[in-house]
Amino acid sequence: MIPTKNRKEISLDDQTIAILQIQAEKEGRKLKNYLEYILKEKANDFELTSEYKIMIDAKLEKHYGGESQYISEDDFRKSSARK
Repeated sequence: MIPTKNRKEISLDDQTIAILQIQAEKEGRKLKNYLEYILKEKANDFELTSEYKIMIDAKLEKHYGGESQYISEDDFRKSSARK
């Protein structure tokens, strides 16, 4: 199964493009392919911190324990609207 791809436009200055072009050529890639490659690598390089894991575990415990208070999106928008 081929994943769906989304097109995004980015604007970079000429110097940045030139540097990236050189790096792409060193790796034997076309510029577009190189940009996709480094962006995928960066996206997949994400690591969860221990603080984040602790926070999520606490939220899940509250959720499963029935302690979480949920409101509808409309109620949220009303409560957070600027006055």
